[in-house]
Amino acid sequence: MKTKPNTEQFKKDPSALLQGGAVDSANQPELAVQSRVTKVHREQKVFRLPLDFINALKRESYERLLKTGFRVTETELVGQAFSAQCSWRPDDAPALCFSA
Repeated sequence: MKTKPNTEQFKKDPSALLQGGAVDSANQPELAVQSRVTKVHREQKVFRLPLDFINALKRESYERLLKTGFRVTETELVGQAFSAQCSWRPDDAPALCFSA
């Protein structure tokens, strides 16, 4: 038969809450300040593309990884190509390149 786990290490002093959590912040290492990154709402869209196009995306993604040292996804490449072709940027609202 198993015994209950020891939870003594997780118990905190209730007075720390009244002090604004200063005890917790003193125990944690200082984290680097993160730059503000705004998240763009994304939805999944499935396209059936020719195999040559898919292979070209994979190749370009890999070549950019080797050249820059940073990972570039195939989704980012398609987004960049779409933006360049339609002169549309994510901060523009629904005014896409398909307007008449």
